[in-house]
Amino acid sequence: MYKIKVVSLGPGHPDYILPVAKRAIAEAEVICCGRRHLESFDATGKTVHIIGTGGDRLPTVMAKAAAAYPTRKTALVVSGDCGFYSLLDYARKVIGSEHVEALPGISSLQYLFAKIGRPWQDARLMSLHGRNQDLIGALETAGTVGVLTDDSHNAAAIARELLAHGCGDKVLYTGEDLSYPEERITKLTAEEALTFRERGMSVVIITDE
Repeated sequence: MYKIKVVSLGPGHPDYILPVAKRAIAEAEVICCGRRHLESFDATGKTVHIIGTGGDRLPTVMAKAAAAYPTRKTALVVSGDCGFYSLLDYARKVIGSEHVEALPGISSLQYLFAKIGRPWQDARLMSLHGRNQDLIGALETAGTVGVLTDDSHNAAAIARELLAHGCGDKVLYTGEDLSYPEERITKLTAEEALTFRERGMSVVIITDE
């Protein structure tokens, strides 16, 4: 019996996929992933189950993965690092922790911190993707916060919260399409961020000048 491998793809570009993850994907007979993930590796000859747009809802795909992994090498491929607001926890609950092997990757926030040349060991990291967290409290404690955003918790919404709580002196770095050719990293004041429009999902670092 095999284990299901939860494989971290990193930010997306093949240059940033760890060799152990590339090997796991190459060896897999069944791949479960988002449609854009297919841009990062060759899935020829594999059974592919798409999660989300153009495919099935996550529970449906996970049921297919659960049926496949005991007899076929199966990889659940995720962006960034599987243990950071990703699918590792869900896979452990659905499949059972003893049947799951996790392969790490470079998270989008780790990548963005490197691109702007800043350390992140003392930063607070959080996700506002579909959830509310105490952003201002984290800033007061750590001074620097890295955030996964969504359509409503975007740079403009973050800027409004900063200005409302007297944190208008902070700067925001937004990262979009990180590691891809269309990558865009933008440095903004809180005032500038009020009118900033992301092209899609992004990550944001809030820090001092």
